[in-house]
Amino acid sequence: MIMRRIRLTSVVLVLSGLLLLLAFAAEKPAPLYTVLRTRTPIHVDGKLDDPVWAAAPVVGKFLNNVDGSPSPLETEAKILYDDRFLYFGYRCQDENVWATLKKRDEHLWTEEVFEVFLRADLRYKSYIELEVNPLGALIDIYLVDVRKPLHYESWNSEKIAWAVQVDGTVDGKGKDRGWSCELALPMEDVVPAPNIPPKPGDRWMLNLYRVESKPQKAALAWSPTYRNDFHIPDKFGVIVFSDKQVP
Repeated sequence: MIMRRIRLTSVVLVLSGLLLLLAFAAEKPAPLYTVLRTRTPIHVDGKLDDPVWAAAPVVGKFLNNVDGSPSPLETEAKILYDDRFLYFGYRCQDENVWATLKKRDEHLWTEEVFEVFLRADLRYKSYIELEVNPLGALIDIYLVDVRKPLHYESWNSEKIAWAVQVDGTVDGKGKDRGWSCELALPMEDVVPAPNIPPKPGDRWMLNLYRVESKPQKAALAWSPTYRNDFHIPDKFGVIVFSDKQVP
């Protein structure tokens, strides 16, 4: 009888903890990032050494996606735009860079990868998913609804540009420092955005994720979904386009 009460008490405590976590996630406001305009197109080589990147603000901390707790893995991301492209630049601190997949549209999320989820219009359920891994492989996906993608090979951005730089080796043996990437998404692909190019004040929903495999697994997010799932559009953060220009 006593053991049953102990088990019941344990279950109640676990459920109570889960309910508190869900309540906290529901109350926490979505992060917001102001995207500045660049006067000059970015040279996409993965180095992030264009002067305009230095003037762009950092997106914010990447947290553990399931519970929103801090992560010891440093991840820095920045975003800029012009009339033709939405630019993403990021650096991932990583002492053990690892990936094996090299072809476009492979299941990159099963290894180490950086991901962009973009929903440009709340009137529609569609969104875009982009992933780049340390070997420079890309997957670009157009989803008509949550977890309902068009066949991967049937939708490929023709003008997308991306490049990766690795400080170390991509062999999973350690002694690395990290990797960086630049990604330029053509504005013409962001369907159905209300305005192309976006007007100052336009707001799109966005989330950024990082998946780590070695030496330990980790799933990090700019705006945690508080579930073991990245595909929760209601938990995405918000970007607002500014008319302020970086040099």
